[in-house]
Amino acid sequence: MRKMDEMETKIALESIRWCWFFTVVALFLWSVLDIVKTGKATLPCYLLAFQNLIYFFATQIGKWKAGDERGRKAIVWYLPLFVVFLLGFGFVLFTVK
Repeated sequence: MRKMDEMETKIALESIRWCWFFTVVALFLWSVLDIVKTGKATLPCYLLAFQNLIYFFATQIGKWKAGDERGRKAIVWYLPLFVVFLLGFGFVLFTVK
């Protein structure tokens, strides 16, 4: 198997971006419909949240490994904010019936 040249790499990355965007929009709309119908966060909502978390943390860890100190700082600052968001979102879901 040969290595991709720059043009093939750019085309592949652009395709991945469009697929990611489609998945995010589809999961978001599905999540909203499920929350409206059932009043609960269902699997699409969790998939959307964890997909974006994995993307964010993988990006920041990659930056950190490449020597960019901002990646480490972003993880240190956003991790507590994420915990607060989860607690707040969980409280809202728990109280809304």
